[in-house]
Amino acid sequence: MELFSINHNPFGMVLVILPLFTFIASIVVNIILKNKLIVVSLVSVIYLIATFTIFNSSFLIWCLVYTIISLIGTYVADGIIHLWSKHHW
Repeated sequence: MELFSINHNPFGMVLVILPLFTFIASIVVNIILKNKLIVVSLVSVIYLIATFTIFNSSFLIWCLVYTIISLIGTYVADGIIHLWSKHHW
């Protein structure tokens, strides 16, 4: 698991682990809350806090990228909700 450790290889974590986690978490939270704005805002705030506590200011561009990934995840979750409600009355 050292391949994706922040100490040994931060790019593996930034390019693989965090985007996947953001996408999956956005889908799950949007299915639970059913509100895109809250999910995307929550992801954005969490990554902004992480930018200044864990990472440095150069992580701000990744914060924007993860927010966009979260928005895509919420649209996927809306599609899942729509398909689920269409097939299960």
